[in-house]
Amino acid sequence: MWKDGTYLGWGSSRHGDIQAAVVVEGGRIESATIAQCRTRYSCNVIDRLPPEVAQRQSPEVDYVTGATQSANAFYYAVVDALSKAK
Repeated sequence: MWKDGTYLGWGSSRHGDIQAAVVVEGGRIESATIAQCRTRYSCNVIDRLPPEVAQRQSPEVDYVTGATQSANAFYYAVVDALSKAK
């Protein structure tokens, strides 16, 4: 589905930007991490989201109460990264 490699993508929210790094191996998402957190708030509040990307093989992660903007920025960062892996 995806080409192997490590891909970076950016997602934005009104509170700032998040960069995600997505590693694809064997055409599957091996891992996703928060590469850069340039938001007003700590990205610790969405620490549980990156593992969900590999578990679900999708950028569709759960919302985090009180951190919707950061969760959205992370989602869009993963979508951006995966768009480069097509």
